[in-house]
Amino acid sequence: TSWFKIYLVSGQSHQPINTSKVTYVELVGAQNQVLVQTKIELSNGFGKGQINIPASISSGNYYLRAYTRWMKNYSVDFFFHQPITIVNTFRRLFDREQQLNNDIDVQFFPEGGQWIDGINHKIAFRAVDFTGKGVEFTGIIVNSKGDTINHFKPQKFGMGTFKMIPASQDYTAFINHKGKTTAVKLPKVNATGFAMQIVDTLSQFNIQIKTKGVFDQPVYVLAHTRHKVNFTFSQPLKNGALELTIPKSDLEAGITHITLFTSTGQPVCERLVFLKPGDSKILSVSTDREQTSTRKKIMLDLKSKNATISNLSVSVMRDDSLHQFVQPDIVSYLLLSSDLKGSIESPHAYLNANHETTDNLMLTHGWSRFRWEDLAEPKTIQHIPEYRANLIEATILDKQTQSPIPGVIGYVSAPGKRIELGGAITDKNGLLLVEANHLSGTNKLILQSPSEKAKLEIKSPYSSSFIKFNLLPIGLSEKHTQALIDKSISMQINDAFGKHASTTLLSDSSAFYGTAPETYLLDDYTRFPVMEEVMREHVKSVWVRKKGDQFIFKIVDRDKGNLLDGESLVLLDGVPIFNVNDIMAFDPLKIKQLDVLPGRYFVGSLAFDGIVSYRTYKGDLGGFKFSPETVMIDYEGLQQYKEFYSPRYETVPEINSRIPDGRHLLYWNPDVQINGTETKQLEFYTSDQPGRYKVVVQGIAADGTPLYGETAFTVVR
Repeated sequence: TSWFKIYLVSGQSHQPINTSKVTYVELVGAQNQVLVQTKIELSNGFGKGQINIPASISSGNYYLRAYTRWMKNYSVDFFFHQPITIVNTFRRLFDREQQLNNDIDVQFFPEGGQWIDGINHKIAFRAVDFTGKGVEFTGIIVNSKGDTINHFKPQKFGMGTFKMIPASQDYTAFINHKGKTTAVKLPKVNATGFAMQIVDTLSQFNIQIKTKGVFDQPVYVLAHTRHKVNFTFSQPLKNGALELTIPKSDLEAGITHITLFTSTGQPVCERLVFLKPGDSKILSVSTDREQTSTRKKIMLDLKSKNATISNLSVSVMRDDSLHQFVQPDIVSYLLLSSDLKGSIESPHAYLNANHETTDNLMLTHGWSRFRWEDLAEPKTIQHIPEYRANLIEATILDKQTQSPIPGVIGYVSAPGKRIELGGAITDKNGLLLVEANHLSGTNKLILQSPSEKAKLEIKSPYSSSFIKFNLLPIGLSEKHTQALIDKSISMQINDAFGKHASTTLLSDSSAFYGTAPETYLLDDYTRFPVMEEVMREHVKSVWVRKKGDQFIFKIVDRDKGNLLDGESLVLLDGVPIFNVNDIMAFDPLKIKQLDVLPGRYFVGSLAFDGIVSYRTYKGDLGGFKFSPETVMIDYEGLQQYKEFYSPRYETVPEINSRIPDGRHLLYWNPDVQINGTETKQLEFYTSDQPGRYKVVVQGIAADGTPLYGETAFTVVR
């Protein structure tokens, strides 16, 4: 079981937001095959859940991704992605030798975006292997005459820079990596255009703008952090050049886009800069001891320097050599990774790296997801947010032509003791949206339409688009055998002897319409063998009429005493019954309860003059025979959260218990709150497993400040 917490925050302020009630989480393989899917309920921007790794899965590297319905309107680059390693110790790991790929990918990036003839430029470069990790190499730049004019090599993570004054000719880089030479063409040199260079000083960014073949004109410089404009500047060029400064105090922590516009508003140069968070030690984490023995209590103190309420998650797990990927942290993700395209190697390292290393990232990876051209194009919104509840999306098609039918009523029902029903009218594309307010776990859904020519189909709520994710082969070998055996035995001990997490179940059994004004528990009345007698003798607010051989119900308005004119909604365990004759032919001895709502009621966008709701004893429809064309499907609703179990060793019998405790994950708590700067104290117990344990605490403050802290302790026998 893999446990997680979800934080849904504003992309601009990083404050928790309540605009979506559902997050979709998927476990995806190297070929973008989806292995696990689940829906997690969100409340005020926070959610928690778990993924149960199937026993049939092969060992390897996979990735988790998470997104909301609203995020499907934009590029999948904006989804959360995190690579993870899964080891199935019941399958052989080392049967095949891994095929090593020595190919590298090298790219060059002129600062600001344009490479202009005769202007001294900074050129950034990045070289990565097939897994996306930076590589060491040596390189030379050769002009079109074959002259070597520059030597270069990376500083860290395969990235670096060099300066040169280009002429109007072609340049080629020759890269030597592990004895293999690769030729790469440098970007084209433009005869005219704009160049923008930025120098980072202690307190400000100095910007130099140079041009060639461009008339002096007013230009505009705009700086924004996560689409929030922090700085604007307008001034005419003088002799084709301009210098200005941006104080760092005007900017926010994270990535700032600095863009140069011409007098006509055309973006011509862009540069990204990174401002580190002011206090990286804003969250302190400490334990009451650095070393302890098995089955002992550990006290954990958490303290934040942030004055607002902090919402955190806490995990305590054994640190070992099996980790293939850097653990994600919320600070580097929100301030760095989430604003850039692709995968960043060791993003957390940049929070403490020197300026040069961070700037190399901005110059290379900093060709970001943000494009001014996208703002000029009107965006078609296809997916509205799940603002109140999980949305079930269906299409209604014509049975004969298979084409969508607009303007047709459709219903989605979930029969059971807690009855759920949603209804709507299809849009111009035959699309039906129904809110599923309380669906959790596996449900049987019934899809219906009163239109005889209609056929309903449920659409998958999961995204069918994927990014290109280079997942390297699993990096474990025979040297990890003992650690893997240790982990496997611990897992089997937990499965055999551990107390398993309990599912949090909904106890509320009320219907979607709440408490009905009139409820008839039929066992309290004289039982009749025919439904017509039950309705005529007991249910005074429903008049039974016949038009030819067809039964119809008319509801008596409780307030005015007259009959309501419109059609009433007839339900059996929450499933609409379009033909009243069918319910009148049903065995009344199978009905436990009858609810009547005598008045106008809205189901989604549909209105009815009253509801007559029959409920069976088990909520299982009592064997009611539906039309063969009625669509019935299994549907997975929101995940039912399981509480993480952590044993306590407080008494002598508990400490001396012979039941083994093989836990490597000692503690998981996704619901920790700190009120301002107060100290929060938590406690947990060690297991029977010696080793070094790592405590990781991360979360978000109410003002949008991301928080991260960690500590470690050792357990000995």
